[in-house]
Amino acid sequence: MLELFTAFQILEHYSNINEGLSDDYFKTKIPTSWIVFAILIALITSYIAYSCNQYESPATRSLVTLIAFFFSGFYLIYYFIVHVLFDRPCSSRTITNIVKNFSK
Repeated sequence: MLELFTAFQILEHYSNINEGLSDDYFKTKIPTSWIVFAILIALITSYIAYSCNQYESPATRSLVTLIAFFFSGFYLIYYFIVHVLFDRPCSSRTITNIVKNFSK
């Protein structure tokens, strides 16, 4: 999600510098389908994070879900590496257990 908005901001900045365009340029050149697609990907990613952290406390679960929503590209890469390539189930090692073992 943030990646998309950053790309839009960069696109708008450089197009305004080079061409001196009006405010309507950004509205007409950026398809609404890109924004809908980015929100859809972010929602799917946040659902994956929410269901994958089912044994966490509600605060941790909601924090991970928010991080997954805003940084959906990074979270999908993390999910693919850890849970698909290494074939580790979602509930095998929770965040609270990692923190407790690390603090010992």
